[in-house]
Amino acid sequence: MMSKKFFVAALALFALTSFNALSVNAQQSCANLETFGVRNDNLAINKTLQSQLEVTYFSTDDPNAFISEKAGINRSATYLSLTANQFVAKLDSLERDGLASIRKQTSLTSFLGEMAEMNLERNFSNAQEKMINASHASLNRTGLNGLDRKTEINVSEGRTSDRGYYRLSLLSWFVDAANAQKIVDYDAIVLLKPGQTAVFKLASKYELKRNGSPRSYVAITMRSVNNLSVASAK
Repeated sequence: MMSKKFFVAALALFALTSFNALSVNAQQSCANLETFGVRNDNLAINKTLQSQLEVTYFSTDDPNAFISEKAGINRSATYLSLTANQFVAKLDSLERDGLASIRKQTSLTSFLGEMAEMNLERNFSNAQEKMINASHASLNRTGLNGLDRKTEINVSEGRTSDRGYYRLSLLSWFVDAANAQKIVDYDAIVLLKPGQTAVFKLASKYELKRNGSPRSYVAITMRSVNNLSVASAK
């Protein structure tokens, strides 16, 4: 009888210990998860490394341009990595055929770890001036009423396992100016090297409802990452 009681007590203790261990693991796992639409604002900024990016907002009447929708818009991938030359050649070809239009193209220089706000203003269309120099601060001063899309970009050093790639973080909001509200509809972290372009198709239900047939994209080209400490030492 004593053996049986001891066995039951031991089994209960084991179950309690296992439950506590699972609870701790679950809490630790949740603590390590990145919440959709939320970024850590306390990232360390490395002022010895500076990235040069080019951000291009464009639209195209070809639903299969860059990223195919033959499997359906809901099931198709929304991200593509190309070389910068491949991206420019493809976009130029679409423009010549009248299938694409650049809405905004902006250059940016920021320190690694620094959050850059690269918004798309409403009704931006100036074929004569596609390049606008921007700092990490927002160009928009009129609040949500002046925006078509709010986008934050951050470049950070990759891990050892990333083999020389940098981590590009993109967080973008669909802006409903009529109701003065914004909705996160694209949240991604991708690996990128200088000379590469990350192409993102903005295919949320909000974007598709607003634009209909033309597909909206944002492309980020990493031109270079410069070591300022090495440059200043020369």
